[in-house]
Amino acid sequence: MRNAAMDRDTILQTVSLFVDARRTGQLLGALPAFARPASAADAHAIQEATAAALGDAIGGWKVSAPIDGQLVRGAILRSLIFDSPARVRAARVPMLGVEAEIAFSFDRDMPPRGRDYSYAEVAAAVTAFPAIEVVATRFRDYAGTPLLDRAADFVSNGAFVRGPARRDWRDFDLARIEIALTVGGKEIVRQTGGHASVDPLLPAVALVNDLRAGAGVQAGQVMTTGTYTGLNFAKPGQTVSAAFTRFGAAVVEFIA
Repeated sequence: MRNAAMDRDTILQTVSLFVDARRTGQLLGALPAFARPASAADAHAIQEATAAALGDAIGGWKVSAPIDGQLVRGAILRSLIFDSPARVRAARVPMLGVEAEIAFSFDRDMPPRGRDYSYAEVAAAVTAFPAIEVVATRFRDYAGTPLLDRAADFVSNGAFVRGPARRDWRDFDLARIEIALTVGGKEIVRQTGGHASVDPLLPAVALVNDLRAGAGVQAGQVMTTGTYTGLNFAKPGQTVSAAFTRFGAAVVEFIA
């Protein structure tokens, strides 16, 4: 892997591989050596250039686990954000990975500035909602693909399903909320809590402060910060529900 940051020409060559995979449905093997990101910054640059090449906008982000101490984000394309109950073609996201999440929509801009935003400032700027992230990949071997290569592939986001907003979300203990994940009519997870950060807003605060050094965050963009239930899988034709007790649910049907 290279040590120097990718130059623009190399980024565009890498982007062409991802764009072709998305448009044709033909999955990629390992990225050629020249196309492999060496850092989170490389992966983010590839994401942004891929969105531009697809003629799409970035509607939000998913926060991923750090890689080599670097905060990693996955851009969520605006065209891949669906309101619940959603219907998504299974062939579009053949991996059919599903994660039950609580996400946040920004009610106002959080523009660039020279100092960090506080937890209270971020909490005051967002509305929470139940969500399902649909996990997909442009690689043939998802598990065997290096993490930074997966990060360049929008951190394996395939679609994002947005449930109803909860303006009263601050009244809920999101660390200990009960969640039931149902796939194809069968409840496969029921538990209390389970978010890796305990409080799902904490990773959002970290990402806001990463983005404040660049373009910041725009009102209307969403941010999701990780699963409560781990990665599970559906089949074509099945309906998936992520229901948080008294908070709400997100639902997606995968059209065969």
